[in-house]
Amino acid sequence: MRLDWEQANALLTAATQPILITHVQPDGDAFGALLGLGNALLAHGKAPIMAVEGGMTDRFRFLPNADRVQPNLDGVTGDLAIVLDCSDDRRPGKLMASIKALNVPIVNLDHHRTNTLFGTANLVNAAWVSTTEGVLEWLDQLGMTLTPETAQCLLCGFVTDTLCFRTDSVKTDTLGKAQRLVDAGANLNYIVRKTLSTIETSIIRLWSQVMPTVKLEDGVIWVKITQAARQAAGAPERGDGDLVGLLLQAEDAHIAAIFREQPDGTTDISFRAVPGFDVASVATRLGGGGHTLAAGVTLPGTPDSVEPEVIAALKQAAQQGTPSFA
Repeated sequence: MRLDWEQANALLTAATQPILITHVQPDGDAFGALLGLGNALLAHGKAPIMAVEGGMTDRFRFLPNADRVQPNLDGVTGDLAIVLDCSDDRRPGKLMASIKALNVPIVNLDHHRTNTLFGTANLVNAAWVSTTEGVLEWLDQLGMTLTPETAQCLLCGFVTDTLCFRTDSVKTDTLGKAQRLVDAGANLNYIVRKTLSTIETSIIRLWSQVMPTVKLEDGVIWVKITQAARQAAGAPERGDGDLVGLLLQAEDAHIAAIFREQPDGTTDISFRAVPGFDVASVATRLGGGGHTLAAGVTLPGTPDSVEPEVIAALKQAAQQGTPSFA
């Protein structure tokens, strides 16, 4: 844990046009943190610029001011960068090169235990159930009042990163903070419907393309999503409906993995595990990072070429763990 509150507060207070970015392949916590903080700053007279590589995804366009999220930082200037939900400075992709070119201070706000503390000021706490919980704590530190727009975005991160408060990271105060956000105007039912209870039809078609190729060996279950499968299904370039979470429900699986072929010749891999197993260590050894039960890495090469090394490491992790449900 590293919480440089005083330094982060001073940097943000002095900034007039902070640049907010998050990681590639963004999820509900990434967009929730980006837009939650962005909406709070807008409400308090700042002029934040929000960006994610590739731009906004349709799944999260219901979040307030989603249309403000830019796909790049071309021609952008600012006086502070705030990097959200990124365990290291590679996770924002091409946006990080733009940030470094501006030579501005960086606030690194994250909840991954593998965070490399790359910021000028670091707000990193692995006990937060989501990065949006960290944003909420920062807003409290700054004395900023919650607006309905901010609350809606922050609750989205809580909901998606805890699977609607069902993970072992959820504590009593987690539910209390969620109640605060509902009281401030967030609509829990709507968020659950738009995130956890809705799947794009094209994603279901994508599942039909890849599910026949699922493999399960030694407690590890995995599948590969190729560009050809996406094209055949008419599926978007990003997203797979949290297929890795679905795979982990297999009764004989302790660890699940999704290998996603990328247009640039790399493979993006997501790991999930049941309590008692550790996929963060595997991801870190491979050059990625994340949480004990949810981690990932991007590797050069095709899914077929990286599969043997990754699966061998996951099988070793499966052998070292024991299911543990408190």
